[in-house]
Amino acid sequence: MLFLTLSATVALAVVANIEVSDAVAGVSTFNDFGTQSTVACAGFSPSNSQGNGIFAAAMSDLSPLWQGARCEGTMDASKCNGKGSCVNCVGPACPDEELCGTCFNVRCTGSLDGETSGACTGQTIKVKIVDACPATHPANYCKIPEFGGTIRPIEACEQPGVNAFDIATTARSALSTFQGNLDIDIEPTSC
Repeated sequence: MLFLTLSATVALAVVANIEVSDAVAGVSTFNDFGTQSTVACAGFSPSNSQGNGIFAAAMSDLSPLWQGARCEGTMDASKCNGKGSCVNCVGPACPDEELCGTCFNVRCTGSLDGETSGACTGQTIKVKIVDACPATHPANYCKIPEFGGTIRPIEACEQPGVNAFDIATTARSALSTFQGNLDIDIEPTSC
């Protein structure tokens, strides 16, 4: 038991110190940050590019990589239209997202959607965490079947224990020729 606790502590310290470690598996959805008016991380712009070839990304607050308290809020079905969209799309606050400004190398490992036409490019991109993908945001949970949507929880930042990143849409072609979401490898790196 002590070994497992120590290992978890060391793994978190590695991410917090942005040291290169072994890559962990995750999933990527895509988001156009340029259509947002703000992001959860103070001091960062809602832009797909974060400069120097670095793409914007949001991390799910259910991700094992997440550090800090989960985003505030609850899942409220009255905010959903029963068809996969939200009618009151105001999201929760995420005041304790401790990985704002942290960079990760991301590489495609396959199609999350099971696509057979398309391929990973083999390229590694760098992303910077500038936003959160909260499980309690109606734009996420309204998509899943429990609230009338058709999107699998793993593709809506709603799957506990999955390292889910929502990456800038402009990074898609650098990662793969697949049309849908991706399985990815994630590795902390310096910015």
